[in-house]
Amino acid sequence: MKARIQADIRQFIISTWLSGDERGFADDTDLYQAGVLDSFAMLALVGFLDDCFKIQLEPPDMNPVAFRCVETVAQLVMEKLANSGVAAEPIKNLAIG
Repeated sequence: MKARIQADIRQFIISTWLSGDERGFADDTDLYQAGVLDSFAMLALVGFLDDCFKIQLEPPDMNPVAFRCVETVAQLVMEKLANSGVAAEPIKNLAIG
């Protein structure tokens, strides 16, 4: 389950901000240090997570630690899904590609 969530998040990031070029991008790449995420990109990623996984993030969830890399974002999604009782599969695959 977590691998599928990570793959969907990674694909969204690669197609949205990296022009489809995944060279040098791994699930543990720091999204801030790599220049992928800023405050506007974070909001777009939050929107993707809401649309794809039907989770609602609260302001305390949206922090640099939780959004550091694909792995930490996927962990946050898993926690939100577990707390909501929803299966950890995307409702609809919105990944562009």
